Amino acid sequence: MDKRRVVISGMGVVSPFGIGIKTFYDGICSGSNCATLLEEPDYKGLPTRFAAPLKADETELNEHVKNKKILKTLSRAGKMAIIATQEALENAGIDFSSVNPYRVGTSMGAGGVGLWDIGHSRHLLKTLLLSISMDGAVDFDYASAWSKVLENVHPFTPLCCLSNVPTAQIAIMANARGNCHTTTTACTSSTQAIGEAFRQVQSGVADIVIAGGSDSMINPYGLVAFSMLGVLSTNNEQWNTASRPFDRRRDGFMVGEGAAVFVLENYEHCRKRGGDIYAELSGYCSTNDAYRLTDEPPDGRGAIAAIRGALDNAKCNPTDVDYVNVHGTGTKMNDKIETIAIKSAFGDHAWKLSLSSTKSMVGHLVAAAGCIEFAACLLALRHQVAPPTINYEEPDPECDLDYIPNIAREQKIDCVLSNSFGFGGQNACLVINKV
Repeated sequence: MDKRRVVISGMGVVSPFGIGIKTFYDGICSGSNCATLLEEPDYKGLPTRFAAPLKADETELNEHVKNKKILKTLSRAGKMAIIATQEALENAGIDFSSVNPYRVGTSMGAGGVGLWDIGHSRHLLKTLLLSISMDGAVDFDYASAWSKVLENVHPFTPLCCLSNVPTAQIAIMANARGNCHTTTTACTSSTQAIGEAFRQVQSGVADIVIAGGSDSMINPYGLVAFSMLGVLSTNNEQWNTASRPFDRRRDGFMVGEGAAVFVLENYEHCRKRGGDIYAELSGYCSTNDAYRLTDEPPDGRGAIAAIRGALDNAKCNPTDVDYVNVHGTGTKMNDKIETIAIKSAFGDHAWKLSLSSTKSMVGHLVAAAGCIEFAACLLALRHQVAPPTINYEEPDPECDLDYIPNIAREQKIDCVLSNSFGFGGQNACLVINKV
């Protein structure tokens, strides 16, 4: 059976710039910086005290979720996923009552457990600490402590911890009764979620799949965890420019938060209903380094295989690619190895590519990194403007490609590659083309 063409017919974005596609596009095109100093007492004394948060508290997020009944089941990341989905479905303009619900699927990338949103974690820790102080025993009575949790923590809190709940709520929103899939593979989660959705539509399993991801790790638990792994920038003195992928002085990444959701649709199905098309998703490949959990092999073999596999799947020559949204975390190792991988996969064409890391502006959204960068790729293709890598001041001899320093670039863009490389040796790449 011939493989079916897959297009993106809808998109929704929640980013550190704010809520909505336009806000995101304006931010990345202007080279704006979302870095924010974290001045709350929770972060005092941590090695890293800055991040790129969405400037909206829980009350403001709640206002944007149309169905208030589901709020108690959603973590902060879950709320962002729902808000992005609302925009994507409206943007796509599909009448879901007129399609076969069993031909509509959902596929989302997810990461940090919602329990550790600041509100939930504070309440849980407070309950446990009060239990300790009240019991006053040398041997802590765990049974008594957990009994107090049962008495004092909202019964829907466990649902906020489940990574598949936002995906399930999205399925309910669209009456999508096809495959409902949640991917949790660290920094490649949402890229793989989009890739697996692509395969469902391409193979004929589904006509439409709502795909993307969300994550929110800007909380004490998230920053402590990444600090323990040694991957965050600790440049608190120059926090406003500390996220500097490929720059010689880079020392780690900045955490961001947000969500991006897309409507993937069979080309013929979309054309028949008169839908708008952002681009054609033509290639996907996922590999694993099988090397170490947090380090990449020095030769970049897994990343090279993923890039080549995605291009082969798309039936693209390396010279067809105009722009690459790189993983570009800003760690010493990642940027160096990704540069090696691009040179190997593209050969001489590597020096003709325009490359940029939007993480320099919005930070590393972890499980949502791939989807927010995929959104940047779609907008670059639609508007023929490649976003910049900001805070790029001192070139690194080991990172010697064109990273579009500091200012967005108007250029001809017909084919785009989006790279995601994550903990566990996960690699995933997507290729999109103009239609």
